[in-house]
Amino acid sequence: MEVEVVVRNQPVRPPGVAEWFAWALDSGPPFGPPGDMLKGLTKDDFTLLDNGKPQQIAVFRTGSSSSDVKPMVVPPGAVSNRQDSRGQPLDSATVVLIDLLNAEFDTTEYARLGIVKLLRSLGQSDGRVAVYTLGESLHILHDFNDDPKKLADLAAKLDQSRRKLPPDLSSALGDFGDLKDLGRNEAHAQMTVKAVTLIAQHLSGAPGRKNLIWVFDEPGNAPPPLVASLAAIVARQSNIVVYPVILRAVSCFSCPPVELDREHYTRELAAATGGRAFFDVMDLPFAVKAAEEDASASYVLGYYPDEETLDGKHHNLTVKIYNKAPDKQTLEIHYRPGYLATKTAVPTPSPTPQELFQGPSNSARIGLVGQATPDKQHPGLYELRVTVDLRDIHLDRKDGHVTGAFDLSIPNPSVKGAVKTMAVTVDLTDEHLDEVLENGGVVTLTGIESESGEIRVVVRDRTTGIAGSLRVPAGKQ
Repeated sequence: MEVEVVVRNQPVRPPGVAEWFAWALDSGPPFGPPGDMLKGLTKDDFTLLDNGKPQQIAVFRTGSSSSDVKPMVVPPGAVSNRQDSRGQPLDSATVVLIDLLNAEFDTTEYARLGIVKLLRSLGQSDGRVAVYTLGESLHILHDFNDDPKKLADLAAKLDQSRRKLPPDLSSALGDFGDLKDLGRNEAHAQMTVKAVTLIAQHLSGAPGRKNLIWVFDEPGNAPPPLVASLAAIVARQSNIVVYPVILRAVSCFSCPPVELDREHYTRELAAATGGRAFFDVMDLPFAVKAAEEDASASYVLGYYPDEETLDGKHHNLTVKIYNKAPDKQTLEIHYRPGYLATKTAVPTPSPTPQELFQGPSNSARIGLVGQATPDKQHPGLYELRVTVDLRDIHLDRKDGHVTGAFDLSIPNPSVKGAVKTMAVTVDLTDEHLDEVLENGGVVTLTGIESESGEIRVVVRDRTTGIAGSLRVPAGKQ
């Protein structure tokens, strides 16, 4: 069992209701950036308890949990669902979700300004941050393997009035999923859970720490099923940490009890996942910086639970630290405060191929590299080359051979809703196994149609049902 712990010096003025009202009255910002990371700690500085019982720390390392597996090589012009826009492995990844579904209509303009500020702070070199919006549907403004120049272009486009936005951005920022029937709250809860599930599936295949910066406006009005379902989703995913951010309208002067409820809810959501709460969309750059710092400068504490501890019940985790802060300043300690103590790992639900085709983002559960080039033998069509990371495919060893099977599916744009699926078998001898595992298994298809300038690929392991997906840009004809 491993626990990822982040230790910071607490800021002199923590965020709160009074600070926000001071900012609203033009007397200064509500709070500054997160406290500095506390580095240089050793195993002896920590005490770890499982349901109040002290545990011997058997594993200790700095830096986020990550995989030692070397990612597949991505050739020029190809894309991968496990690498960012700079071609670097996604050893940590951050999704910013601007939630317009659970927000009031009059906050959307303020949300646009917050997104612009965030995009400007990222710059063209940042490929580990994806930006989505949520209404009735999930909209991708920028994904991990998109061209980094898109960040600057998005900021320039969004730095205009809503009336001047191009149709795709106008649609994303104008989708509120506003249902007027009596089941509005329940419907919004289902839409939110579905979106967070897609994001969790998108991040689940990437090694290391995964961060979800969730910007919403009305946590106090969210129905209980939403909270319970979201907590269950996050708990099932490995290393998904939530950084909730309240989206406020500058003209909103809600009474202090409402603000206190919002802050309490937001802090609880952050604490339940090991994240940190923020209280204004203009602090999105601070939230992203905190998430990235947490991913690179955390401490991982590992211990081996005994048989009696693994009782199938939820266990509370407690991490204590001797005061190592300079000048005796109070420390902030962030970590996931509990886990399900089972002898076998709880499997992450895998989406169906149809769900992956319909979803706007890639799924990295199975590592994929794809490249589409014009097919010289079939004008107007493409040759598609897909490399599958066979380390993610279930393989059996028998009689000196290693065997397995997966399905590779692509949509057929000529027939609405139709999908082409081909079965691929793996049969390797021991002498070729290591080379193929390192470089991946290659599948080449010819005469493939594109849709809206891309080809969607889904690969599903026939034994485990685990699936991965990739959007492959179609090259120029």
